[in-house]
Amino acid sequence: MRRLLRAFLRLFFRLLYNEFAWAYDLVSWVVSLGQWQAWERTAIPYLRGGRVLELAHGPGHLLIAMAEHGLAPVGLDLSPYMGHLARRRLRRAGLAVPLVRARAQAIPFRDGCFDSAVATFPAEFILDPRTLRETARVLRSDGR
Repeated sequence: MRRLLRAFLRLFFRLLYNEFAWAYDLVSWVVSLGQWQAWERTAIPYLRGGRVLELAHGPGHLLIAMAEHGLAPVGLDLSPYMGHLARRRLRRAGLAVPLVRARAQAIPFRDGCFDSAVATFPAEFILDPRTLRETARVLRSDGR
């Protein structure tokens, strides 16, 4: 039963982040009782420095909020569907935020180039030790 549930959840999230990405905001709103974007923003005061990497940027809400708070965000997400949603949302907001399509386990940036990193709705990738190693690698020595 546990194996079946795990397989179902994997399928659900794969579909939500890809083919059904258009429904992501609605699903987030429903499961958080309308509080998801407010919850996301609670991360902002903990970010230090200017350059911030968001792992799994999703539809781009936090990228916009970070830019509006004077940070220089960079978004990383594996889903081309989420990339499309985020690009469209950023364009409408008049913001030029770099987006990169890549795995969190192989971040395509040089060592020590970010002041902070954030992941607000991480999937299974966050449990992979490679993700933590890669995130630590791209953070400055005093990064968060």
